Formats: sequence, C-alpha cells, structure tokens
Amino acid sequence: MKQPYIVFLILGLMLIAVMMWPGLFVNPGTLSEEHQKLEGGCLSCHSPLLGTPSSKCVFCHTSEEIGLRDASGRALVQPDSTTALLHKELAASECIACHSEHFLPGKSSLFASMDHGFLSAELQKNCLACHDQDRPDDALHSQVQASCNDCHGTKRWKPAEFDHESWLRADLDRSGAGACARCHDSDRPDDRLHKEAKNSCSQCHNTKAWVPADFDHDQWFRFDRNHPADCSTCHDNPADYKRYTCYGCHEHSERGVAAEHREEGIWEFDNCVECHRSSNEDEAKRAWRKIRR
Repeated sequence: MKQPYIVFLILGLMLIAVMMWPGLFVNPGTLSEEHQKLEGGCLSCHSPLLGTPSSKCVFCHTSEEIGLRDASGRALVQPDSTTALLHKELAASECIACHSEHFLPGKSSLFASMDHGFLSAELQKNCLACHDQDRPDDALHSQVQASCNDCHGTKRWKPAEFDHESWLRADLDRSGAGACARCHDSDRPDDRLHKEAKNSCSQCHNTKAWVPADFDHDQWFRFDRNHPADCSTCHDNPADYKRYTCYGCHEHSERGVAAEHREEGIWEFDNCVECHRSSNEDEAKRAWRKIRR
C-alpha cells in the first residue's frame, strides 16, 4: 500500500522541481539576444500549465507600440511603420502563433512565421502595405497593376502563376517581339537562330512554357548537309520568317530555275517549298504530280 504513495511523492517532487527551476528541465533552447536578460526567469513569459499567454508578452510589448517604441517605452531611433501596422492588425492573435524567442533545436535562426490568414481581408489584398520594398525592380513588376496574390502565394514568392493572357495579351499583340523582350531579354537563347530572329516570340512559343515550341521547320523544309540551319541564307528578312528565297545559294539563279522548270512543263514555281520540302528531287517530282492532278 505504501508504493502508490511513494510514486505520487516522487511525481509531486518532480512537478515542484519543474515549476521551481523550469529552465533546468524544459528549456527548449537559448533565448534571443533581445531577451537574454530574462535567462532563467522562465515565469516572466511562461505560466505553469498555460504555456506562453500573450498577456505576458503585451506586459512589455503592447501592439500599439511595437515597431515604434522599445519594451521600456522609448521611441525607436528608426521606427518601422510596416511592423507597427502589422502588429496593430494582429492585436487579437496569439503572439506565439508567429514568434518563438528560443533558438529551437534543428533551427539555424529564430523560428518566426506568419499566417497571412490572420490578417483582415482588406489587408490581404493590399500586399504593398507591408511588402512595397520587396517589389522587384524589373519591367514586369513596374507595369503590372494587378494584386500580388493574383500570381504569388503567401507561403513563398516562387513559384508564381502569371497569366500572360489575362494581363498582357493586348500589349503583346500591340508590341510584337519587343513586348516579350522587355521582361525576357536575358532569357533569349544564345544561339544563332534566336540572335537573328526579329519576329515575335509568340510565333513559335507560347506564354505557358518556353518548350515545347510550336514551330516545326520540317513541315516546310528539312535541313540536310547541303541545306544547313543557316537562317539568313533563305530568310533575307529577319523580321518576317514567313518570307524566304532560294536564290541565296550561288547555284540558284532566277533565270536558271525558270529555264529548268519550264523545260519540265512547270510554269508556277514561285513558291519553291510547295514541292521542294528537302533536297530530294524525287520527292519534289512526286509533290508536283500530286499538285497537278
């Protein structure tokens, strides 16, 4: 019968010890630099069996003064209006929902996160009220007037979901190649094809993804050893790749091509690739016979 009493006695002593010296038994990690003076004074912030009530925090940090004054009530040399606005907005929330003043095991820095769901619906739509200094200084973000959360989430900045069609379609149609390059010039592939291309990116690519590109040169002409992918040889106007000429090679001359085709009874030969989809002459003859039917 004495054993249960001994067990309860031991547990009671352990509970008293934890309450008397909590730092020795349940200290989760070193305090932040700002709270080092509270080291060992666990009950300054914590209450036995109640955790860390916000009432302990606001004893030193009232939501009206955070960002504007320090814990002693002195005005900050560099007040932070964003921090002040945020904490006024979150006055009704529990402080530990975002803050931990202990360096937790496995964390390289103080663990602090904020659930944007705590904010009012109005402030959730006004991201720049807190993040104006975070706005990227690039062409895209300087001209987009949409709300940030139309593209970005509140957990992280990337990945973003930008709908070109909704926000820039009119501009893309109006500005052609220049519209894409204003944001993506650094993304232009460093190859001859893309260096020489002056037409709109959207003639080959779409706004959902760079690859796969829609353009398939083989449907017009297949390259080979005698016809390498040297754009300027056939396309003499880099602003319009729909135009081409076969007279860029020395063996082709208008007079010679005309004479050869007329000899075969072919009088319509302005659009060479209508029959010549490669250097294979037999293929061209089959194509011509098919057209002539």
